[in-house]
Amino acid sequence: MTEQNDRSMQDLKPTVWIGKQGCTETMIEEIVSQLKKRKLIKVKWLQNTEVDPADITLRAKAKLVEVRGRTMVLAEKGKGVPATPGKKPANKTARETGKMKRAEKK
Repeated sequence: MTEQNDRSMQDLKPTVWIGKQGCTETMIEEIVSQLKKRKLIKVKWLQNTEVDPADITLRAKAKLVEVRGRTMVLAEKGKGVPATPGKKPANKTARETGKMKRAEKK
């Protein structure tokens, strides 16, 4: 994700707050209606509330952009922030590299 998009998500104010009752159908309807008006929305939830961001994303037919702590950023499917590039493969340690080279020699 580009630095500009990352900055814009940090500056985005939460527009949906999920309370003690959890994510009800009314909340999903609100998320859907806000996604029609905006490119990105930020959703926050209370500390004592169990929320599954992937479930909300499926129910709202949205694209999950980012989750940090008790906050998630959603975009309308097919719009918004471009897909983030895949993670780079982890660097191999010297020990792993040595084992691989020895295995190749055999």
